[in-house]
Parts: sequence; C-alpha cells; structure tokens
Amino acid sequence: LYTLPDQLTLTNREFIERACQIAEAKAMSGKIVPKVMIVGTHKDKLGIDGEARLTKINEELRKIHQKYDRVLICKSEDEVIFAVNAMAPVGKERQEYTEELQDCILKAVEKTGEVIDVPLKWLAFHLDLDKKGGIVRKSECYKTGEILGMGKSDVDEALKYFDKVGLLLHYPDDVPDLVFTKMD
Repeated sequence: LYTLPDQLTLTNREFIERACQIAEAKAMSGKIVPKVMIVGTHKDKLGIDGEARLTKINEELRKIHQKYDRVLICKSEDEVIFAVNAMAPVGKERQEYTEELQDCILKAVEKTGEVIDVPLKWLAFHLDLDKKGGIVRKSECYKTGEILGMGKSDVDEALKYFDKVGLLLHYPDDVPDLVFTKMD
C-alpha cells in the first residue's frame, strides 16, 4: 500500500489506475506526459504461489489497460506486468529482461506514431559531456554548447531533455551548477 501525504491509502492497483487517469487527462489536454507506463514486480519475491498471484495481478491490470491503453503497455497479450528476478546476476537472464522490455517500449512508442526530434547539436553535446566524465560543471556545459553554436537556453533545454530520458542527471533547483553524466 502507498500512503499519500494527505493520509489517503491506495492499493497498488488503485495507485496504478490513478496514475493512468492523470496521464490520460494530461494527454487529452495536450500537456507533456510519459508516452508509456510500465508495471513491474520482483519475480524473486512472489513466493510459493507466485504464478497464481501473477495471474490475478495480470487480470486486474488488463481491466485497467482496456481503459488506458494509450499510457499502460503490456508485456504480451496475456500479461501486463513485467515480472523480473531482481537478484539475477549480470548475464544472460538480465540481458533477456532488458531486451524484452526494450522491445515492448519500442512497439508501444511506434504505435503512437510520434517522432522524437532531437537536434544534431544536442547529440554532439551529449557525446561531449559523456566524454568529460562523471560530474561536469554547468559552466563547462555552456562552453561546450557555445562551441556547437548553442545558446544558454538551448543548453538548458538539452540538459532538461537528457535528464528526462535518463541519459544524465541534472537538478537545477537543488544542485544547479552540476550535471551528473555517469549513472554507474
């Protein structure tokens, strides 16, 4: 159960449905929303009756998916939830999870018909930051951007975009002068 700040308590199912409702409402209003939402669980923590629990969870989630198929993606026709072994060592099993998840995300994004336009300068900008190492000062980001013909506002937008897609971390309100480029 999730406890919300106003002391309301939701089940996991209710929480997922509310998240889908919010994303759907924002999508209808034209506001930026995540294009896909994925639900996962720790397969290694499901216990003895794990398969039965997964079946029940998938039945409940399919009902939500029927209402919010624009934002909630499925693993397959029968499964909504991605059950992964979080304790799997780096190797074949973990690679299979990764590939399966990537395929599902790509299919879901392709279904929307949306094209993500990223300026070539931004890609060069990201590659340059990636070469510089784990933590880069924002002033260094501005210098790199200037070399590539980007203004400060372009650099700020690029940092916001790359943070949003998970390629770097930037906290302009909390740590405004630092950009974290290595997530290892």
